[in-house]
Amino acid sequence: MRQRRKEKRNRMSKIIKMTSQNLDEIRKDFEEALKGLKLSDGRINFTKTFGTIQRKATLYFTELAYLKMLTLVREFDKEVAWHGIAKRCEDEEDAYIISDILVYPQEVTGATVNTDQEKYQMWLMNNDDEVFNNIRMQGHSHVNMGTTPSSVDTNLYDQILAQLEDDMFYIFLIWNKRNEKTIKIYDLAKNVLFETADVTVKVREDDIGMERFLKDAKEMVQDKKYTPTTPPYGKPYGYGGYYGTYNKTGSNSVTEKKEESEKKTQTETTGMSGGVHTSSKKKKKKKKQQEDTGFQRRNGSYWDGYYDDDDYMGRYGYR
Repeated sequence: MRQRRKEKRNRMSKIIKMTSQNLDEIRKDFEEALKGLKLSDGRINFTKTFGTIQRKATLYFTELAYLKMLTLVREFDKEVAWHGIAKRCEDEEDAYIISDILVYPQEVTGATVNTDQEKYQMWLMNNDDEVFNNIRMQGHSHVNMGTTPSSVDTNLYDQILAQLEDDMFYIFLIWNKRNEKTIKIYDLAKNVLFETADVTVKVREDDIGMERFLKDAKEMVQDKKYTPTTPPYGKPYGYGGYYGTYNKTGSNSVTEKKEESEKKTQTETTGMSGGVHTSSKKKKKKKKQQEDTGFQRRNGSYWDGYYDDDDYMGRYGYR
């Protein structure tokens, strides 16, 4: 899997048409392959791969065209297809711009798009010459599936390419709701095929102002910067950890507070404070409360021994 991804990233542009130089190269390689060949079934298999082209392309959208296309992908739960009005960029090499998106008559399912040829031809001819002559893009969605072209897609590509003249270009797009895409730009005039890894998609600002809005928004929205959390007692985490932070004198402040609390609890429990016995009255009162509680439990008190009735009534103002 990792190797396939690496190959995809390293994929370069390819040629489209066979030139006279390509034909001579094929003949030479084919003759070399035939020398000394022994046929086991009377058939010959020959494959020729041509070198890649070290070139990249840029595909621009106007804001309007880009928003239209993404809206179609987002709002339809089945496949949907569209055409694009596209031209070459005069001020940039290997750059193309799509200025508008058009939806043509079609019947769709979750995985297919079909056109009635008669309705499609009628729709096509009703466009003015400026639009008709610049329909140079065909795109469709794959909803929630991957964007790899199907056999139906590649057959459509072949049909359209067969109708193009040598000075033309055509763009094919597949887009899904995860914003994944497959792009193929066939430029016959340059005899080069740019594929997804070779193409950078950009949006050109127009009157809608979406790019300007996004730029301003990014300046207003910043990532939150986090600072270290201060533990209890205002001391940093360090030697002794959360439960044992040491002060400048080397004593453990948390431990000291815990020891003082334990001494206080022990003093109250034993009833000794400065050598004087102080808990005899408390013990008698507690014993009386326990006896009263037992009486209530035996007599089925509503409180069932959990509360002292007199104490409860007095505390909440009922006595």
